[in-house]
Amino acid sequence: MDADPGRRPIRKTRYCLADGSQYFEIDIYPFWTDQAIVEIELSDPEEEVRFPKILKLIREVTDDDSYKNASLAKL
Repeated sequence: MDADPGRRPIRKTRYCLADGSQYFEIDIYPFWTDQAIVEIELSDPEEEVRFPKILKLIREVTDDDSYKNASLAKL
């Protein structure tokens, strides 16, 4: 009932990866062929983030609203 008719549903494939005490959720979107979004869950918020070698960080987008689901639903 709260769906915004001006936006389309988000379709993505999510992969989960645990590396030590860190947990990564990797979202792959069909409209991108060269990037994905990685969300990191830390057991301690003060813990330093260590990306596994299989992931290449392009840039930090935590505070970039254009990478939020609401914005991606406009693409």
